[in-house]
Amino acid sequence: MQSKTSTKFYFLLVISMVSWGFAWPSAKLIVADQHPNVIIFWRFLATAVSLLPVVLWRKESFRLPSYKTFIQVGIGGILYTIYNQFFFLGLNNGLAGAGGVLVTTMNPIFTYVLVHSFQRKLPAGREAIGLILGLVGGCILLQIWNLNWNSLFQSGNIFFLLCAFSWAFLSMNSHSTGQSISPLVYSFYVFSIGTVLDFFLAIPYDVMNALNAGSGFWLQVMYLAVISTTFGTTVYFFASSKLGSRVASSFIFLVPVTALFGSWVFLGEVPSFTTMIGGFFAVLAVFLLNRNKPEEKTAET
Repeated sequence: MQSKTSTKFYFLLVISMVSWGFAWPSAKLIVADQHPNVIIFWRFLATAVSLLPVVLWRKESFRLPSYKTFIQVGIGGILYTIYNQFFFLGLNNGLAGAGGVLVTTMNPIFTYVLVHSFQRKLPAGREAIGLILGLVGGCILLQIWNLNWNSLFQSGNIFFLLCAFSWAFLSMNSHSTGQSISPLVYSFYVFSIGTVLDFFLAIPYDVMNALNAGSGFWLQVMYLAVISTTFGTTVYFFASSKLGSRVASSFIFLVPVTALFGSWVFLGEVPSFTTMIGGFFAVLAVFLLNRNKPEEKTAET
């Protein structure tokens, strides 16, 4: 019975990672239809509404236990809004597949660097090798030999880098807040706050004009909100509680691969050699940085 339960969650984890990876080509398909702030507002609103019944079904408490938690949730809403700004700005000019690989592999590397910087700890051994490989992978992904300010902006890579950097701060914020409230409740508040913030940012761009958009636009918005975010996030949190956070996080390696594949299938983007090689080094770096030491495995068990 335990084996069947684990198999079910493994399968669901794969589906949720695929939904995250496909979010890149999905967003690319509509980024030219409306201003990024308009897309972000409707995505956030749809996500918050779709998360509400999940939180109620789980019988989670909406109460924020302290003023500190309230501030952390507010910061989370601001950070996720910033992340989405860079996400869509990067997709305006850049390739969805290349962006998906760059951002999803640099996220954990930037998070690792920030956490250890705050802790004033120097990496050693396996971790140092992982960071070196991550640096190599990032340089290849950015094609550093051709690097200049014009190419950074024209390719959208500057926004993808800022995207990954802002997500690193969001990861630290969510981890800290997760000590006092449910991850699902945190997500609900973050998207609700983001909805309010981005409504004011979207007003100058005729936010209500999106209601006249075609069915294709709304199909992608619903996918980004309900499937990729609400379904993908809920499955990931459930799987983490059943299989352990380390096992669940290992499936994130499927996201950059899926982003590349989805961009090839739906957008006709053929992955470049540098994207595949750089992505390989970056994924290997994340694997080394996330790999448990024996004492860490014992602690988690």
